[in-house]
Amino acid sequence: MTTRKTEMDFAPIVLFRGVTVFIIAPSRSLMARLDPHSNLEEGLRDLLIQSGVSEDVPLPSDVPKKWERFDDVVILPPSAFVSEFWDYVSASSLWVCVARCLGAERVFRKGEVDGPTRRPMIEPLLMNSRGGWAVRKENGIRYGYDILQCMWSAGNVNERRRMREIGKRGERILDMFAGIGYYTLPSLMADPSITVWSCEWNNAAIEALRWNLKENSVESQCTILEGDCRETVTLSNLEVDRIILGLLPDATSAVDAAIGAISENGGMIHLHGLAASGEYNHYSTNWISEIQAASNDYDVRPATIHRIKSYAPRWDHVVLDVNLIPHHDYE
Repeated sequence: MTTRKTEMDFAPIVLFRGVTVFIIAPSRSLMARLDPHSNLEEGLRDLLIQSGVSEDVPLPSDVPKKWERFDDVVILPPSAFVSEFWDYVSASSLWVCVARCLGAERVFRKGEVDGPTRRPMIEPLLMNSRGGWAVRKENGIRYGYDILQCMWSAGNVNERRRMREIGKRGERILDMFAGIGYYTLPSLMADPSITVWSCEWNNAAIEALRWNLKENSVESQCTILEGDCRETVTLSNLEVDRIILGLLPDATSAVDAAIGAISENGGMIHLHGLAASGEYNHYSTNWISEIQAASNDYDVRPATIHRIKSYAPRWDHVVLDVNLIPHHDYE
């Protein structure tokens, strides 16, 4: 008779009303593999021991507790593995270890988003033949993009979902800072009769947007306007029912062009911006004043202001929904 080693620990027998119960718990080694944090620390410890570091030396505080994991990618926070402690091991062996422990093939470290094209400062640490291209799946939508060229904000998930939920049959929508289709795609997925004009000037984002429209089978519903939206929208003579101004820290520079594209029957603007925590009314009042100043033919009525996420200490990313009602509706 042969026996096979098991990775389950048998706890003491418990008797309950005359019934024998065996409580079976996973072994410590199995639990480590199930818990990515433990798995990472165990892998790093093994790597350090192989490099001659005593197992009694504690791991530094820059071993991350959180990261982004999707596709075959892991994106580490900016503070991860930056101390001189990691000079004990080669960079290549460190990133291979991190990838293996976290079930990834490519490793990146996040930085800030820079410049008017919203290009992320992200450091490639371990790559393969796919370069920076990766695909995220969210709410039934596939978003492909180049991590090294285009930004992504996981914190905007609820606003992306909201754009899909409020879509109405036959709507005409203008997305003036479309990127890879963050709000364009959810809007289109709301109903096949919806049409969107998407403005973008980052070539890498435009390439991703085209791929995403095709991948999600909505390319026939969308027209891409390449270049500065303040110019392309003005030249396109559009009439739309709803406009998304999704640019931070402030999208008011595009308000004039946006107002020119609103239907003569009025419509809604979703204006994104940064507001100090607890002072939303002050900022919304200023934004409404700017919209009203550009809206000679409309009465501006604020609908509501939504908090999307924390952007920085004491600052929030918010979106102000504004209704534009033609003056003739009051005559």
